[in-house]
Amino acid sequence: MSRSRSEGAPLSVQCATAGVVRDRSWVWLPGHLGVLTRWVPPSLVDEVVRAAGRGERRVRLLPARVVVYFVLAMVLFPECGYRRVWASLTARWPGSALADPSAAALRQARRRLGAEPLALLFDRLRGTVGTPATPGVFWRSLRLVAWDGTCVEVADSEANVARFRRHAARTTRPAGYPQVRLTALVECGTRALVDAVSGPQQYTEWPQARALLPSLQPGMLLLADRGYDGFEALRDAAATGADVLWRVQAGRLLPVIRPLPDGTHLTLVTDRRSGDRLTRWMRHGRRGPMPAHLTALTLRVISYRITRTAADGTFRTSTVRLVTTLLDPHEHPAAELAVLYQQRWEIETAYYGLKVTLRGADRVLRSRTVAGVEQELLALLTVYQAARIAMTQAATTAGIDPDRLSLTTALHTIRLTLITANTTGPTLLAEVLLKARNLAPTRRRSRTSPRCVKRTLSPYAYNKTKGSVGHKTTVTTTITLTSADRP
Repeated sequence: MSRSRSEGAPLSVQCATAGVVRDRSWVWLPGHLGVLTRWVPPSLVDEVVRAAGRGERRVRLLPARVVVYFVLAMVLFPECGYRRVWASLTARWPGSALADPSAAALRQARRRLGAEPLALLFDRLRGTVGTPATPGVFWRSLRLVAWDGTCVEVADSEANVARFRRHAARTTRPAGYPQVRLTALVECGTRALVDAVSGPQQYTEWPQARALLPSLQPGMLLLADRGYDGFEALRDAAATGADVLWRVQAGRLLPVIRPLPDGTHLTLVTDRRSGDRLTRWMRHGRRGPMPAHLTALTLRVISYRITRTAADGTFRTSTVRLVTTLLDPHEHPAAELAVLYQQRWEIETAYYGLKVTLRGADRVLRSRTVAGVEQELLALLTVYQAARIAMTQAATTAGIDPDRLSLTTALHTIRLTLITANTTGPTLLAEVLLKARNLAPTRRRSRTSPRCVKRTLSPYAYNKTKGSVGHKTTVTTTITLTSADRP
């Protein structure tokens, strides 16, 4: 996309509104996002509009700045059509002084704006938001982050199907809607988006995650599941200077190169050619020296069993193997790392907040064009990130863990302040979030939910596993470290 600057001068702004002279009369246009205006101010919107080359060369009824706020408001009111979103955005102002665009005019304004201003806006807001004073963000001076992929359903149009495809499995019918694959890097302690990339559904997770590598920095501890279990992924992630703590598949070869006193051991993770040479050497009883010139990465292996005991006494045991670049067992104890890996699920909570709490359960993105989908998805990420920034700042000021603040409560407050044009800053939002009745417990119950398809790919696939939907159990989780075999 073009990043050339427009020669047109920016429109004047008055705090919560922008005024446009048209036919010698003032027409007031919205220039706010409720209490989120502090983090998405008109000056920032003007900056990204100019950087994207979308500035006006003439006075318009719907200038680019207003359209940006309208697209962001669409995310906050996903159940509303264009006209109702506009009504919510302008509810505070007298009708005689307001512009009254049609749905077609708003649609054309969205197309004229494009996706690049929203991409630049998200790029300004994304990143880590927790500080050393924010509880739950760091572990032993390492910032906890995680990455994973998910799919977002979009409108069923020919253009979207051709670009994003439908998900289909061998045993089921194709999904009812095309899907966008989204991969994000999330700060675990705040659930804020450090970075995110999207593309067609048929892309696998690692090629997208590779685009997130520049956002990894020394001082981060990256958590990931078995979907990223590969030499190339581990090598490239470790090369950024960040440390990794990843789960690996049960069948991966992790030879014991050197046992450590805490029951863990050092191993070599190799590429395919070096792995074949290492396997032959092990099959021959490790005769002679280890093969030279292996393309390998030295990692530490932590193995443990998880036992989940339900209230009725039934239990289930599973084995987990982690690999990490934290090689010192004294500085980074294995027992703490095993417990710490559970923080990886914070990215699933972040996706739930993005796809259910904000977008709405069982709701698809409304845009029927590829450019519209990109614009709407970027707006979704921008609003989510702005809300997380506001929540984290409130939690840091109060000295409590951001996990105790409710995203649902924050979004309800943001929507109300947008309708009432209340842009008084973070005070109101912080007061609402920090009320004792709105805070989550200091320590939440340990619960488990079975891995299952909660919504079938086809509305006609009625056969479901018994008890697979809506079944949650309060459990007691026990983690037991297991020692490695001697070489």
